Amino acid sequence: MKDACEILEGNKISDSIRLIILPASREIYKQAMHLGYIDTFIDAGAIICNPGCGPCLGGHMGVLSEGESCISTTNRNFKGRMGDPASSVYLSNSKVVAASAITGVITNPKDL
Repeated sequence: MKDACEILEGNKISDSIRLIILPASREIYKQAMHLGYIDTFIDAGAIICNPGCGPCLGGHMGVLSEGESCISTTNRNFKGRMGDPASSVYLSNSKVVAASAITGVITNPKDL
């Protein structure tokens, strides 16, 4: 989260993007609030969800439709994992995800 915040600080995500943040646990969520990360995410236009699993297993908020693409910090991207089998999932680190959320395309943070 720290790396993503370094990229997002003072920036807004693209209007064409949904940036969904799911802390892995209550402890991580509380720490992110204490460190100001949640404020940075909200100010950039991200959606903060309750801790736990979510889009990475196609369970709720953020599930992909046919033809949609996602860049994710999860560890799996097999066909249909995050929704429709005709969607695309790319895996990356949090800095690339944050930079891509700003530009609307997969972006190297060094190019911002």
